[in-house]
Order: sequence, then C-alpha cells, then structure tokens
Amino acid sequence: MTLKITCLTAVIALATVPLSASETIPLRDVIRLAIENNNSCRTSIEAVEESRFKVRESWGMLWPSLSTDVSYTRQGADAGFNANIDGRYEVKFVNGQITVNPGVFYNTLQASRNAHIIAENNVRKVKGDTVVRAIQSYYRLLLAREGAAMREESIRALEENLKTVTIGYNKGIFSRLDYLRAQVAFANEKTQLINAENDALSAMADLNIQIGNDIFFRLDPDPGAMQLRPEDLSALPSDADGERRLLVVMIGEALRHRPEVIQIKKTKEMRENTAAAAEAIYLWPSFFASGSYGTSKTVSSPSSSAPPPGPGEPGYDPIQYQFYQMMSGVQESFAPSGWNNSWSITAGASYRWGALSPLDFSHARGNQSRSSAKQTEFQMDDFIKSVKLEIQRGYLKLKAASTSIASQQGNVKTAEESLKVAVTQFRNGIIDNTKLIEANVQLITARTLYIQSLYDFQVARAELNRAIGVDYFPVR
Repeated sequence: MTLKITCLTAVIALATVPLSASETIPLRDVIRLAIENNNSCRTSIEAVEESRFKVRESWGMLWPSLSTDVSYTRQGADAGFNANIDGRYEVKFVNGQITVNPGVFYNTLQASRNAHIIAENNVRKVKGDTVVRAIQSYYRLLLAREGAAMREESIRALEENLKTVTIGYNKGIFSRLDYLRAQVAFANEKTQLINAENDALSAMADLNIQIGNDIFFRLDPDPGAMQLRPEDLSALPSDADGERRLLVVMIGEALRHRPEVIQIKKTKEMRENTAAAAEAIYLWPSFFASGSYGTSKTVSSPSSSAPPPGPGEPGYDPIQYQFYQMMSGVQESFAPSGWNNSWSITAGASYRWGALSPLDFSHARGNQSRSSAKQTEFQMDDFIKSVKLEIQRGYLKLKAASTSIASQQGNVKTAEESLKVAVTQFRNGIIDNTKLIEANVQLITARTLYIQSLYDFQVARAELNRAIGVDYFPVR
C-alpha cells in the first residue's frame, strides 16, 4: 500500500512540474547532444572497444604460456629401483610453452582487424541515423511551432470576424446563415489550434528525449534554421543532364564513403581470412617451443638391511662391499639427496598430415567460410542497387521541396494580399462572410504548404547526406 501511494505521489508531482525556462538551442548542439545521449551510439562505441581487444587477443597467440608449478609425488614399488624411492618434491619456477601455426596466426589477426574496421563503420552508420532523426525532430518542432502560431493568428482573425458578423446579425445586416458559418469556422479553428499545440508538445518531448532532457523541458529551436539562403536553392541543377551528372557524382561518393559498403567489403575479407585460417592447419606446420627452470628433491625410502661390513671390520667381503658402494653411487645419481636445480628447452615443429584428408573438419570449416564470403558479393550487388534508388529518391524529394518553396513563397504573398482585399470588401459589404472565410483558409493552406516545403527540404538534405555517407550538404 505504501508503495502504491509513493508511486501515485511521484506521478502527480511529475505531472505538476512547471516547464523550465525557455532555451534557444541551435541545430548543431542538438545533433551533438543526440549523439552523446543515444544508447545505440554508446553500444556501437563499446563494440569498437571490444573489437580492439579482439585484435589484441590475436596478437596474444605469439605470447607463451608462462607458469610456476609446485608438485609432490608419492609412490611405491615392490621391487626394482623405484622400491628405494618414496616420493619426489618438484618446483618449477618458470614453465613456459608456445605453439604457433603461422597461417592460422596471420589470418586470425587479419580477420580481427577487419572486424575492428566493421565495428568502426557501424559507429558511423549509427551516428548517421542519429543525425537524421535529430534533424527530423528539430525541424518537426519548428514546423509544429509555426503551425500553432499560424493557427493562433487565424483564430484571432476568425474571432474578430465572428464578433463583426454577430453584431451585423443582431442589426439585421447579415443573415442567420452568415452567422452560423462564422460560428462553425471559429469553432473548427479552435479544434485545429488544440491539435497544432498538441503536435508542438509532442515534437518537443520527442526532441527532449533524443538529447537527454526531461520531456517537459522547454526548448526553442533557432527560427533562423528554417530560413534558406539563395545559394541553397540555386545549388541544384536546372537541366536533365546536370541532374544526371550530379546523381552520378553522388552515387560515386556513396560507393566510396558509405559505411555499409566498407562493412560488406571487410566482411568478405574477414570470412576469407577465416577460411584461410582453417586451411592453414594442413598447409602450414605448427612450430612449438617449451622450457622450464626449477628444482627437485627425491625422498628415498629407508633401507631394510644394514650395509655390509667395511674394511677392517669383522666379516668384511671386498666384493660385496664394492657392489654395495657401486649401487649406492647409482642410487645417488638417479635419486640424489637434497635439492637439485634443473632446466630444459625443447623446440620443434609438427605437421598434421592427417588434415590433408577431405574428411578432416578443417576442410568443411574452410568451405563454409568461402561460401559465406561468396554471399557477401550478392549482398554488395543488392546494396549498390538500393543506394542508387535511395539517392535518386532523396534527390527527387529535395528537388520537389525546392520547387515547392519557390512557388509557395509567392503564393503566400498572394494569399495574404487576397485576405486583405477580402477583409476590406467584407467590411464594405461587397462580399459575404463565406468569401472572407475562404480567403482565410487559402492563406492557411498556402502557409502550411510553404512551411511543410521548408521541412521537407531540410530533411531531404539530411537524408541525402546519410545516403551519400558524407556531409555533401553542410548542416548549419
């Protein structure tokens, strides 16, 4: 129950938090913050670190395995030399070994390097997608704010019109139909204003989420970002040949710079390296080396019989005594008393000739990787086709937006002048209320199309930059 009350209190408090102070934020800052706060970007950057350690792991194949070993062996035997030994202490201060197949090492290293390049280009790809989403959200907020402001201006005009018609209707100047039309137009515009304000709030929340803010944080995009410079519109060719040449240049740039193109190329190389590493098992010998340095001590078992009498002692037998001395020397040589240092070094090569058989797993593994590398050729072909279509569609969208901007600029001025004339004629009784409302609707439509064209133009530029793989159209 306490948890429910706490959660409910938190929800109510969140809902009543006042908006923060307005902050004007330029587009470049939005892009930077969006990249910094995007979890996909963070994940891809960590993947680059992971791939870097994978390269280091491949280099580690040249580093020997080093250790220090301590052991104690307990043993027993009924007869023979081992019957005189109870156990053995052994300490190897340094024990090292290494085995390297040159072909496996080289191709594994190259595959890890290619994987690292793939990860780096994935960061570029994710950042490109993040930039496009940030630009879309930024201009969507500008578009929604402009739409809401336009609706506010329109509702003020319709409210003034409703007051005028109401007074005229009460005096018998306007008909009931004019009065009802004015009421309906005003009520409809109020609904449109509410929808426009909701769109603006939704767009602001979306942009705040992308840049790491709370959804209620008040953001004011730079209004100047919506304005275009004359060179922005004149940069596009006006003839078909010029458009074709521009598209060829864009496609060429894309095939050189798109991260996906580089990723597919490196994926093919990586799979070929993997195949070569598998084949190196039977194409190359494996070289090995090992060495150790340490000390050991043999624990001899106590003798069950007394040594034979020595010279000058009763019962002395020279032959028996010499044999005993000889056996004692042999035992001391093979199982010396005390701690004895020792070292050893071994080097050589091993060739797995059994892997020459097609039944060995290395052949199947290599063929799998070769087949996988072949598949990337088809992926590259499909991707090149999709890039051509993506760039053409993006350019056509940019061209359509540019044409619409040029036409709607004059259209907005014409609609504004038309509304002024309609207001004057309405006040002078030349036209009825219907014509005035139509003029207002035409102005709203013209402004909406113009603002939408500006939005489409900026978004099309961002999408083309992503399609090309470089900032072909600089972001202001």
